[in-house]
Amino acid sequence: MDTLTRPVFRQPDGRRKGLIYLSFSLFCFLAWVYSGVAAGFHLFLFFAIGNGLTGAAELLPPDRRRAAGVFRLCSFGVLAIYLHLLVLVPDLVL
Repeated sequence: MDTLTRPVFRQPDGRRKGLIYLSFSLFCFLAWVYSGVAAGFHLFLFFAIGNGLTGAAELLPPDRRRAAGVFRLCSFGVLAIYLHLLVLVPDLVL
């Protein structure tokens, strides 16, 4: 159990890494607006939400380890939900 909680609930990596995740999230969101709304391609939306949550986790102060871990777990959950939907109902997400 310690091997799982150590990387998830570690101290946030800092502002630079958080801004990189958030900028990639913005890029994915804009790509979703460009391709997803017209064609119904929702992969970029899931990537935008996942990277946005990870970026928010990295922007927290170093003493907020638990909150950063919750953001990281939510990010992983969003991507796991996408994979679950991809397997069960591919017409919905592709």
